[in-house]
Amino acid sequence: MTIHDDIDQYIQYFRARNQDIAKVDSFLFRKILYLIEIDTLSSAAFPMLNEHRKRVVQFIDTCSNWNDKDRFSAIQLKLILENNKIQSGPLYDLVKNRIDSWGYGSIIRPDGDLCLTEVEWLAATNELKLVNNSRYAELLYTYRNHLIHEFRQPGYGMEIYDPSTPYYLGMDHLDTGQSSWELVFPVQFLYNLCAGVIDGLESHLITNNLSPYDGYEFGTMWRR
Repeated sequence: MTIHDDIDQYIQYFRARNQDIAKVDSFLFRKILYLIEIDTLSSAAFPMLNEHRKRVVQFIDTCSNWNDKDRFSAIQLKLILENNKIQSGPLYDLVKNRIDSWGYGSIIRPDGDLCLTEVEWLAATNELKLVNNSRYAELLYTYRNHLIHEFRQPGYGMEIYDPSTPYYLGMDHLDTGQSSWELVFPVQFLYNLCAGVIDGLESHLITNNLSPYDGYEFGTMWRR
């Protein structure tokens, strides 16, 4: 078989698996399976990149058609700044004012969040090294860790009807009398993301003349 045959076989296999996952009833199970699928596909794209988080995030950055991957979560960035004792300055003021502008009870989409140029323009040198972990592509990896390693979603967000993008929901907590904004990566968004990265991976493999199987070991690893 040629490399192009390998690519076609691999891509068709995962397109079929993506459709299989869509038939699973449980939202939780579907999310876990989509994120496992992204893990697997990232090995085909960057077989020599061993650091798992870096490989998965680079795969999303390179092969997805996710327009909002470089958005920054105002909620997460505010928490990061406060955890680092930064509660004043242009960046902190931007973040706080953005959150305060959201109408509580609304559903906030990515276009209501922070964009890359806003954050980079106002961030001081000591803040720049902190902001990256609040980028959507990085937050998706953190979300993935909760699902795969703890079998649960972080926070208290809920699925809403057929959402195609991440979103925030305002939640009231009766036990504490407090409220919070909960960031959700909904299951339909993850389905679309997987479909997009499969297409992007196909282009990446063809352009770079890579076999998708170079990132895997074959043969039995069981003792006889």
